[in-house]
Amino acid sequence: MTTPNPWSLVPAADYERHMGAGGLDQLAPLSALFQEAYLAAQPDRVLVVGCATGNGLEHVSPAVTRRVVGLDVNLQYLGICRQRFFHLGPRLELYCTSALAWRAPPGSFDLVHAALVFEYLQPAALVEQVAGWLAPHGTCQVVLQLPGGEGPPAAPGVLELIRRAMKLVPPEELTALMERHGLEPRRSKTVPLRHGKSLWTGAFSR
Repeated sequence: MTTPNPWSLVPAADYERHMGAGGLDQLAPLSALFQEAYLAAQPDRVLVVGCATGNGLEHVSPAVTRRVVGLDVNLQYLGICRQRFFHLGPRLELYCTSALAWRAPPGSFDLVHAALVFEYLQPAALVEQVAGWLAPHGTCQVVLQLPGGEGPPAAPGVLELIRRAMKLVPPEELTALMERHGLEPRRSKTVPLRHGKSLWTGAFSR
């Protein structure tokens, strides 16, 4: 029997409390990183892997983008995302599924954004999926959590399952996987956070 992704079990209120200013304080930095990737790509079609409750989608302009697809394993998150970004109308498509199980025609997206999802999936399999989804001149923007820092104590229960399920992915390992599928690194940087933690973000394209 397949073990469910632990994020499918975390209520939205707990997720936003854990990731928000009173917890890890990662929502604002992650939104800013999505905005940077979006403005650089000016994408007609966007795929957000692990879209959760829609953090960052406030930066999507209907004047620029005609299709936004969000994938997440938690149906409650997607319901909130739909409510918050109702103004996007039929441009916004939301699917409750694992990224590894979802299928789309080759070359479907100009920007694929995957923030803090490689840590919970099989990196090699997800990179292969991303390489297929990207249009010839498309960009994949990845955000990884780096080792170090303690952060505030997680609430007991499901969030402890999250901590145990997470496997950090070294940026150099991800870069090698991307290059194996013809996606070259274009830019990268490290973003320091509170509690001594930090994120790494990198953009890849053909």
